[in-house]
Amino acid sequence: MPRDLVIYGRPNCQQCHATRRKADALGLAYRYVDLDQDQDAECRLQQEGHRSLPVVETGDLVWVGFRPDLLEGLTP
Repeated sequence: MPRDLVIYGRPNCQQCHATRRKADALGLAYRYVDLDQDQDAECRLQQEGHRSLPVVETGDLVWVGFRPDLLEGLTP
């Protein structure tokens, strides 16, 4: 299992909800960052060129959008 899985999203984002539901269903431990509440994280992601949500980070792996295949690849 990844050491630090972080999902960045917003409450009204359907792909963010789907990503969190899939992570929950797979039993993955993650930290959720609500970009409506964390302006510094939002600014960092924009500076890195991210324009869509969710942004998912784990180690050196970063992706954007609902990617159940990549989440499934994180299971032990």
